[in-house]
Amino acid sequence: MTIKKPNFIKSVSSFVGYIERFKELNEQSGKKAELLFRGQGVDKPLLPKIGRLNLRIETDIIKTEKLMLEEFRRGILPLTEFKPENNWDLLALAQHHGLPTRLLDWSYSALIALWFAVDSPPQKDECGNLENGVLWILNADVDDFRTDTTTADPLDNSITKIFRSAVVSRRISAQAGVFTVHKILKENQMVRFETNKNYKSKLIKLLIKGKDFAKIRKQLSMLGINYATIFPDIDGFCRNLEWRFAKHSDE
Repeated sequence: MTIKKPNFIKSVSSFVGYIERFKELNEQSGKKAELLFRGQGVDKPLLPKIGRLNLRIETDIIKTEKLMLEEFRRGILPLTEFKPENNWDLLALAQHHGLPTRLLDWSYSALIALWFAVDSPPQKDECGNLENGVLWILNADVDDFRTDTTTADPLDNSITKIFRSAVVSRRISAQAGVFTVHKILKENQMVRFETNKNYKSKLIKLLIKGKDFAKIRKQLSMLGINYATIFPDIDGFCRNLEWRFAKHSDE
């Protein structure tokens, strides 16, 4: 069986159908690893947040990351119900609360990733045209996952791989979260994931037209994918209430 890759995701149902057929192909070929998904409201490079920062004081990404993580470790004790056991847990917790790290968010859930692509009204380019959203699919192999998280330190990471963290945050569980943990080069640079020689052939890129964001958001909400379920806390609950009662610019 062969399937044609859709250029654009036009509805949740057609997207799910494509993923089902793609998964069936994988199983027939003997691939055992799960598909991973990442949604983006705009088409930007696959770089962790720390690789996109314009650093204020330090020009060394690795030193900056360590400084921020130490401040994070020192300040979170009265703020979190989960205590990180090691730097892997610490990175995952920090990432899910917005701290720039060497991690890049992915999800085992295709629908949750699609929500992140369309959760806000589409942005506009310099000419006022609606930007496309992006849905990335990573067709990973078993060997692409890290298995040495009890012995290795992520801050000494020498190869970009997939990292499954302990559930140190309700958001990680709710979002079926998983990460790619990226290597930082000596030149203070990070390789864009979509150009990484080990992964670029395993990535599939789908687009969502800006005019379809609102329609797909409503379809996802009917299936129980919304702010309240993806962010299982008071913030998520309030954002979902706002979404339900306020009219957005693309509706």
